[in-house]
Amino acid sequence: MLITVMGLVIAERNVGENDRFIDILTAEYGVVELCVKGAQKITGKNNAATQLLSYGKFCFNRRNERYYLNSSEQVKVFYKIRLDMKKLALASYFIEISKYCVTTGQSAKDVMSLLLNSLHFLSEDLRSCEFLKSVFEMRFMAEIGLMPQLIGCRDCYKYEADEMYFMVDRACLLCGEHFEYRDFEENYYHIKLTKTVLHTLRFICLADMKRVFNFKIGEKSQKLLNEITEKFILVHLSKNFKTLDFYKQICDEEKLDN
Repeated sequence: MLITVMGLVIAERNVGENDRFIDILTAEYGVVELCVKGAQKITGKNNAATQLLSYGKFCFNRRNERYYLNSSEQVKVFYKIRLDMKKLALASYFIEISKYCVTTGQSAKDVMSLLLNSLHFLSEDLRSCEFLKSVFEMRFMAEIGLMPQLIGCRDCYKYEADEMYFMVDRACLLCGEHFEYRDFEENYYHIKLTKTVLHTLRFICLADMKRVFNFKIGEKSQKLLNEITEKFILVHLSKNFKTLDFYKQICDEEKLDN
């Protein structure tokens, strides 16, 4: 029986002289590994659709506990990303996070939508890398069920106060009064928020997916937002991502060149 899905190629591995394994992210089945026979041949019928960052229609069947690609049709390829090392590093980071958290057989409709939209904005230069990184990190955590409690202070439920703190390790907010009452100090896990960043965090987590990229934020606020979202995802996924290290290395080199 043939299975037909829309999918995004998030990994590729050559096998032998002719064949290739690819991982595709799908809405219905999560991450699926496909064997593509003859994919390394110049005349291979599935060459275009099975390249990294290609989005399209895939028809496959199952034989001996493995999935084999029967046919494919490319709908879009995010080729421009592959021409810019910084963009490619960031896209690779998004993909590594997705592969780490999404398993085969798991519904991933919202994760796939988030990833495709992020790649579109990245490819077309519609948003900065820093902006997309923050939005992806925090919204991804919300989509997999790890959204922080952002409605108000955990102790008194105050929606907004003169001082509000984001408790990275506890995934919640505390107002200034209860932050001091609990005798906390600002540190790696306890970050004082501005009103702009607080509202932005709420928007990223709670806005409709179609609107989640539709806001603007200043450079100073973006820097604080990036610090928060990166720490949050690293702490709660308990993993260091090599692609993130590479992305940050490129950013550091870019600053030195400027």
